[in-house]
Amino acid sequence: MPALRKYRVDIYALIAYIILAIVLTYPLILNLATHVTGDGSDDPALAWNLWWVPYSLINLGKSPIYTDYMFYPIGLNLAFYTLTYLNAFLSIPIQYAINLVIATNVNLWLSFALSGFGAYLLVKYLLRNSNLQLPTSNFQLAAFAAGALYAFSSNKFLYASLGQFNIASSHWIPFYVLFLLKLTHLLARNHESRITNHVLRSAIRYGFLLGLFLLFQALSEFIFASFLIIFTAIYLAYWFIANRRHVATWGLRLATGLFVAMLVFTIPMLPILSAMISDMLTEGDFIQRGLGFADVFSSDVLGFIVPSHLNPIFGTLPAQFHFAYTNFAYLGFVTLALALLAFWTLRMPRARIWAIFAAIFIAISLGPTLMVNGTRYEVPLPFDLLLEIPIIKGNRYPSRWSVMVTLAFAVMVGYGLTWLFAKSSRISNHVLRFTFYALAVGALLFEHLSMPLPLSDFRIPDVYQTIAQDKSDFTVLEIPLAWRNGFRMTGTLDQAMMFTQWYQTAQRHPILGGNTSRNPELKFQYFTEAPVINSIIAVETGHKLSDAQIERDRAIAPDVLRFFGIKYVVWHSPRNPQNRSALDAARAYVQYVLPVTQISDVNDDTGETVLFRVNDLPPLNQTIVRPNDPLSRLNFAEGWGTLGNSVVWATRREAKMFVRMDEPSAKTFSFSAFAPMPNQRMTVSINGRDVGTVTLSNQTHNYSISMPREMWFSGMNAIDLHFDLLAPVASATGTSPASIVAYSAGNEIGDFAHIFVNGIDVSQNERGYNIVAIDLLSNKIESETFDTFSSADESAQLAQFIDQIPTGQMVAVAVRDTADGRPDMSPNLTEAAVNALRSIGASQDMRGKFRWSHAIMGVKGTATGSTCESASETMPTQCVFGIGAMEPNVAAAIQSIRIEPMSK
Repeated sequence: MPALRKYRVDIYALIAYIILAIVLTYPLILNLATHVTGDGSDDPALAWNLWWVPYSLINLGKSPIYTDYMFYPIGLNLAFYTLTYLNAFLSIPIQYAINLVIATNVNLWLSFALSGFGAYLLVKYLLRNSNLQLPTSNFQLAAFAAGALYAFSSNKFLYASLGQFNIASSHWIPFYVLFLLKLTHLLARNHESRITNHVLRSAIRYGFLLGLFLLFQALSEFIFASFLIIFTAIYLAYWFIANRRHVATWGLRLATGLFVAMLVFTIPMLPILSAMISDMLTEGDFIQRGLGFADVFSSDVLGFIVPSHLNPIFGTLPAQFHFAYTNFAYLGFVTLALALLAFWTLRMPRARIWAIFAAIFIAISLGPTLMVNGTRYEVPLPFDLLLEIPIIKGNRYPSRWSVMVTLAFAVMVGYGLTWLFAKSSRISNHVLRFTFYALAVGALLFEHLSMPLPLSDFRIPDVYQTIAQDKSDFTVLEIPLAWRNGFRMTGTLDQAMMFTQWYQTAQRHPILGGNTSRNPELKFQYFTEAPVINSIIAVETGHKLSDAQIERDRAIAPDVLRFFGIKYVVWHSPRNPQNRSALDAARAYVQYVLPVTQISDVNDDTGETVLFRVNDLPPLNQTIVRPNDPLSRLNFAEGWGTLGNSVVWATRREAKMFVRMDEPSAKTFSFSAFAPMPNQRMTVSINGRDVGTVTLSNQTHNYSISMPREMWFSGMNAIDLHFDLLAPVASATGTSPASIVAYSAGNEIGDFAHIFVNGIDVSQNERGYNIVAIDLLSNKIESETFDTFSSADESAQLAQFIDQIPTGQMVAVAVRDTADGRPDMSPNLTEAAVNALRSIGASQDMRGKFRWSHAIMGVKGTATGSTCESASETMPTQCVFGIGAMEPNVAAAIQSIRIEPMSK
């Protein structure tokens, strides 16, 4: 009990923060079991996190870092996803004992409360170690106000209102900062040159806690952990300057604590970090694409003094300004006044350094471009430096630094209130003094008040109970069907799509679509280019298919559904009314093209939900995979070159495939292949188990491997082809002087323009026409890009560029996003530009064809229509010269694969 008495005030503070969290998130308390805070965009996916982590570990016995429950069957590496591991673990008791919605809400309340409590402990520690001679109760009161500011600032409420529970999970930040300060202050209090056991134990203890809270923050939101690493570098730079005379004495002690912290953080993070690094080494750096919207999601200079739109009194003010995005920067006038008071009245370096920290964090939050009421000014800013740091550059929201800005100001508020307490100590009336304090805290909270918070209805339609009761192995096709990451969306941008991920927590079967943060390009393109799936994407995004295309889809739909193992199709009415006609068309497509029977149609508060069951499909006796078969896109995963030719080239040491088996049985795996080098060994594995090795000839031969029954799964099977050797593409081009691929995708179906020359992408990959002129004799390459969508001048420059290309030279062209605007827009793609493209053999006129893909492989001076050219409104397009390599090395060429029952 003495311990309870010692920490009685701290316990009261924590309880107060919990009560404030419940009150200030009104009306959440009234809808605790059915709703969460959010707008239906990010909250379904982030609540899904809490389910997926324990479900994968407990029910599936697999690591949660990898999943094929989304993006089925190709799957995802969730190391790049905002998978809030710690929040998921903390939610387990409540989600298993009660339900997942309540667990999500309790997690949010705890985040608010722990944010306040951590900041309270930090500021109390700083005040107690200051030179201010005041009663401890004054420090506690000032610290409580500072904690209230950090916990209940408008930026945290805004993140909660958007359902971004990961970004709202900023509660471990102040604990980390507290123990970083304790570690460095420990050294300053012990001046002995030798390291005593007491100092060593303390350094290890603080280092352990430092690493632990960094780990906690990384497992709640990795971006904030990167902020803390940057803060550590800034703080240690200040500490070394302030204590430069003692660095030789204290450096080893500090290094001991930091080393312990590094171990405590790094060892548990190794599985996640290794998954990140492995994917980046294989797939390249896909964390950031250009600025990644950083120029939009930045703090505006005026934002620091403009209240949140959620404030019940001042919420209309932001509409009077021209902010590029939601304003997360607001600090509050009481906050600014108390911080300025602390800066001008307190002469302590330990107090003033927090003003410097705040200034640094503000500068970073401004992003790459200075914005003042929406007007941009090109001045150098520190965020540009962060874009050069691996992994850290993945934060494309500079405004998220508002969390660190708020923490620095919370410390300043604590100092400011303490100074006021010192000045008011001569007032003997304690009631008057406490009234003043209560008004100050009330004013801090009022300026950041965000009530009522928007809520998102998480009740699950009844049709999912029907699916959940079916215990067989199958996949669910959700309509709208879409894939989303931090940069783009493929499919319908509708909240109904995000909720399909949440509904998986009830039906517990894989889905094709999904949501992630960062992913290699193929994770989207696999589906975008898949037959029938591509048509669904086209229809639900407002495109009209030809009758011929619909009939082709109808003919192969049973094969596509069988491959994915789809047993149920669920259609959802749109949450956004503007998507109604497109999703109605998607429903009609499902009913006409797919072999399904409607079994349920439910209307509830979430809208209309229609459940279809796939009709019985004929059994699959054998599998034949040919690269030029339209269905082959389904079979080939990572590690392959272009499809559509007579052979497909493996471009990695490990090339992946998928095949489906109705029932396991002994099979013969036969294939026709050749390698560009002698003695190429190829090992075939099924579902992670090696089954045989062959040595490939440099001439086409047929090979076969016997595969016993126990190697196969009933359902989807992963086949990996492992090669011993890789050869440069140039050595495998045969009679062609080079391998060239022009690969184009409009905005809705990929948004890229790749031009690979011998497997190396030489395109500038910018909007509009990307053109590469290749001299096949000298291997000279000239690459340019022309944004013919935005400017007629760009069209003129395109015409000039093509005009100066020598006759007979190879020219590869790919459009990214779009080459021109809609038919009702003034065209910037001019007649001169179109004629220039005709001079390399093209015949398509892209004027008025908004967001079409367009790929050309031509020769300067050839007749119009005499070259490879492909254009499409709904599909990526490509033109290939040579072997079609999209990576710089190749392993072997596969002509066909046949999997059939083993002969008796």
